[in-house]
Amino acid sequence: MSSRKRLARLGIAIPEILIPRAGIALEEWSVIACDQFSSDLSYWERTRELVGESPSTLNMIIPECYLNDGNEEERVRKANAAMVDYIENGVLETLSPGFLLVHRSTPHTARREGLVLALDLESYDFAEDSQSAIRPTEGTIRDRLPPRMAVRREALLDLPHILVLIDDPEHRVMRAAEAAALAAGGKLYDFDLMQGGGHIHGRHLPEAALDSVAAAFEYLADRSDLLFAVGDGNHSLASAREIWQEKKRAGFPEHHPARYALVEVENVHDAGLHFHPIHRVLFNVDASDLAEYLKRELQFGTSDDAGGGCFLMVKHDGNQTSCSIPLTPGKLVAEPLQAALDAYLEAHPDAEIDYIHGEDAARELTGAARDRLGLILPEIRKSSFFRRIREVGPYPRKTFSIGEAVEKRYYLEARKLGF
Repeated sequence: MSSRKRLARLGIAIPEILIPRAGIALEEWSVIACDQFSSDLSYWERTRELVGESPSTLNMIIPECYLNDGNEEERVRKANAAMVDYIENGVLETLSPGFLLVHRSTPHTARREGLVLALDLESYDFAEDSQSAIRPTEGTIRDRLPPRMAVRREALLDLPHILVLIDDPEHRVMRAAEAAALAAGGKLYDFDLMQGGGHIHGRHLPEAALDSVAAAFEYLADRSDLLFAVGDGNHSLASAREIWQEKKRAGFPEHHPARYALVEVENVHDAGLHFHPIHRVLFNVDASDLAEYLKRELQFGTSDDAGGGCFLMVKHDGNQTSCSIPLTPGKLVAEPLQAALDAYLEAHPDAEIDYIHGEDAARELTGAARDRLGLILPEIRKSSFFRRIREVGPYPRKTFSIGEAVEKRYYLEARKLGF
C-alpha cells in the first residue's frame, strides 16, 4: 500500500505546499499568528512598519487586535484580495506533494522540531466528548468561530498557525522525518523571524520519501485511539471544520481541498516544547473590589506555594498576593477561577478580560493603569497532557499555551483551498 493511502487511514493527507518564490524577502513575508499580542496594538503597528510594501502574510490575515474595530468585512475582503493577487502574480511557488520538516529556535529554546502536513477534517471533532483521532485540547467557544470562518469561507489559501501534538516518547516520527529530509536534499528556507521570533529553517520531504514517516505514525496509532491533540489554534481548526461542513452540505466534492487543513505537528516530548499557563488581565475594574469578590467566591487563602491550586493576583503598583484555592481531584485552577470571572463580567458590563501569553506581558499590562487586575496562573505539566485528554477531555478554555508569545507559529507556508 502506498504511503499516501496508509497516511489517509490515519487522517493525514499529503499536501502540495506553497512557499514564496525566490527573491521574496522572507523576513517580511512571515508574521506571527493572528491571535498573539491581541492587547498590544503597538506590536502589530511595528509589524506593519517592518513589512512596508513587501509581499507578506500580514496582508492575508486579520490580527485579532482589530476584530472589534467595526471594520471586519472590509478586512476580510482585503485579506482575500491579497491571496488572489499573490497567486495571480506568481508570489508563491508550488512544491511537489510532500511534508516540510521545520526547525525553530527562539529566545527561550535552542531547538524545536515540527512537521508541516495536512489533516483530514473528517477525522476531527471538537465536541467535549470527542473520541475522534484528532481532538481539541481546550473547550471551544462557538462565539469565537464566526470571524475565523468569515476569513476562510472565501479564502483561496490555507495559511497555518495551528500546532498539533503527538505523544511520541521514542521520537519515532521526527527521527524518520529527519532521515527522509537529509536524503531528499537541502533547505528550502533559512532565516530570522521578525520581532524577536528567533530563527527557522525548513526541508522538503517529497511523497516518495514518506514510507518510514508513515510507519512511525502507524506505530503511534496502533497504541492509542488519540493520535493528534490540537496544541495551538483550536478555534482556527474548528472554524476550518465548520467551513468544510458547510461546503459538504452544499454538495462540494468529497475530496475538495477545503476538507483538509494545513498544520504543524510537534511531539509533546520535544525538549524544546514548553507549556505555559495563559494568564488573565481584567480591564476597567476596581481592582480591590474584584480581589475581594474572588476571595469570597473561591474561598481562597494566602499561600507561598506556587503550584497546584495556587495563583497570583497582581495590581498596578506591583503588589501581589499568592492565593490558594481548594480543588477537587482532577480539577485545575483555571476551572473555578474562570467560572467566577465569567459571573463577574456578566454583572459588570464595562469590565473586559484578555488572555495573555507570557507572565511578563501580563505583568506589564497590569502595571499600566489602576483599573486593572492581573491573574498569574500556575504551570501545566505536559507529562500528563495526553492522559488528561483521554481520561477527562479538553482542558478548560484558555488554560495553557505552547511557549511564550514570540515562540508562536509564524505564517510561512500555504496550501490552495480551491481546485
